Amino acid sequence: MAGEYVFSNPHPDGKLVSDCVKRAICLASGMDYKETCRLLNRIKREIGEKDFNTKKCCDEYVKRFGWKKLSFPAEKGKSRMNGQRFAEQHPTGVYILNMAKHWSCCKDGVIYDTWDCREKCVYTAFEVR
Repeated sequence: MAGEYVFSNPHPDGKLVSDCVKRAICLASGMDYKETCRLLNRIKREIGEKDFNTKKCCDEYVKRFGWKKLSFPAEKGKSRMNGQRFAEQHPTGVYILNMAKHWSCCKDGVIYDTWDCREKCVYTAFEVR
């Protein structure tokens, strides 16, 4: 049902660590966790970044896969888009949500993550094709 949250942790050892970018990409793309790590680290090295989860590295990853970017800028007098509303408004499709200091996965109107982040603001979303 659109707007729901489901616990999901693709970490191969089931660890709960600060790996939201890796988790979101794995869950949205279906790519293996370790393969995602290797790919992110390769991109990080190629573009000279220190960490794989910087904006520059994440933007490069999205660009290479050709995912469609949806933006949700703040509008005066209106509440910001959040994960709950995004999921309700997008009942079909697979998206990575770039939220306030967090990435999450939305599949067919359901948020998949290791914690319920539906109230966080969504700044951009990437439609995974």
